[in-house]
Amino acid sequence: MKEKESSFLGLAENIFYNFSQIKPGSLNLVFSKRTIFPVIKYDSELEIIIPLPRKQNGKYLFEGMLYDDNFNERQNLWCLFLATIYHLAAHACVSGYSIYDSWKRSKTEDICLRVIDYIEDMFVEQYISHTDYEIWKSMKNIENELMSKNQKNSSKSFNVEHPKIFGLSDKEKIAKIRTNVMHKQNDVILFANLLYKNRELLSREIMPYYERHDVQQMLETGQKSPDFKPNGVFQENTVKLDDLWLKDAQLKLKILGKYKKNLKDLNFDSIVVPRGNFYNFLQIKEKISPLLRKIHQQMRMVGNNFDDPKTDERGYLNMQMVIQSMASESQSVDVFERDEIRRVEEAWVILIDNSASMGLRFEQIKEFTVCIAEAANDLTGKSDAWALFSFDNNFKILKDFEERYDHEVQARIGSLKNNGLSLLPDAIELARRVLLNDARERKYIFLITDGHPSGYEKINHHLVKITKKLDASGVSLIAIGVSKSTSKHFRHNVRGSSNLGQLVAKFITAYKTVSSD
Repeated sequence: MKEKESSFLGLAENIFYNFSQIKPGSLNLVFSKRTIFPVIKYDSELEIIIPLPRKQNGKYLFEGMLYDDNFNERQNLWCLFLATIYHLAAHACVSGYSIYDSWKRSKTEDICLRVIDYIEDMFVEQYISHTDYEIWKSMKNIENELMSKNQKNSSKSFNVEHPKIFGLSDKEKIAKIRTNVMHKQNDVILFANLLYKNRELLSREIMPYYERHDVQQMLETGQKSPDFKPNGVFQENTVKLDDLWLKDAQLKLKILGKYKKNLKDLNFDSIVVPRGNFYNFLQIKEKISPLLRKIHQQMRMVGNNFDDPKTDERGYLNMQMVIQSMASESQSVDVFERDEIRRVEEAWVILIDNSASMGLRFEQIKEFTVCIAEAANDLTGKSDAWALFSFDNNFKILKDFEERYDHEVQARIGSLKNNGLSLLPDAIELARRVLLNDARERKYIFLITDGHPSGYEKINHHLVKITKKLDASGVSLIAIGVSKSTSKHFRHNVRGSSNLGQLVAKFITAYKTVSSD
């Protein structure tokens, strides 16, 4: 998989999918600060949850160990993080959990999970060593250092509720069968039966980067990590991860600071950069792919026109005409304007109401959001020309003007959920304040809402005052409504449609009307 490594999560997922050799989006891969240890769920579809470091009293906490915030300690942290990625990526490639479905019936779940883990990890280790021997050696070094530390301080072992074994206390008894299983996978269930009957042989110790099957875990007392000695590409990736982690953190602090400075007299509980879900984004994108293909087709046509020295079609892209053409069946829409006609730069804010009242139509709203984000990215040609936010009683930064439309931004869009109150006037006012600091001549807010503000007294009166401010500020507002209430509050508005293409077309009609004023 070829992916621009512009963010920490983009690189982490790229490593995972490259090593697992599976298509992105074929499983639900989640990076989360809410879990302490890795989790694998395989009830209906495969879900893998990889923990992220958390700050605690100036140190990083990751998989039960503490790390000082300096380069050497962070390198140890990223070694453990990478071991987690490679281990679970190997599981995603080789583990076939469905073969145990019948075998598990009428058996103790905890013992079954330990048996399955032991067997599947044999295949995981084989896959890692055969796929990249250098990575396997680095992981063995990490395992040896952790085991050595564990033996020196047995009172601080890695024991947890769902154990994972380093080995069996009676290795000779099963060594021959294990070797046969590695070459004859039809013997897996026979081996599982043997382990289940001899469960007393299973150790209850677990490596921190091995998977669990339940996100509810006991947080252990933080231990200081041993020093690891990675080599080759493993060591190179720890340096890349550290660099991107720090850059991402600095950018987020800068962005959050900018919005927090504009919060005076507004009622939001918080300004947040949400943790994303790239899997959900890919699922939505796949669902609306026919419409998105029209966007990209128009972009290719534009590229061909510019490349052809004989063509008379020259000038700036007419943005609304390109989006309109993607929502129609026609391929003959003129998507150019002459240079002398259109030299105006624009700044777009796309504002999504994700409050609880949007529930009935929110799946379509998410599809519309992906569609408009893809269109804005293709049409503007500049990542700093548009921003995307959502709001309830919190204001969520899905994409700031300073951010690229990359893996992490797409993942944030994929995490959209509807809940909470609708601080509609506050969201419009915050977007207006942000646009006032933008030097571009034309400024637009595209608002997707049901027009039902809630959260404090006289909020409707406040909404009227805020919308009047927009005209005086030179900011144009276009409301895309999912109910009749939208038309009561906003001069430029369109009613939603059950057809996504028609909704996009209505949106563009409203945009053309406003932009021609």
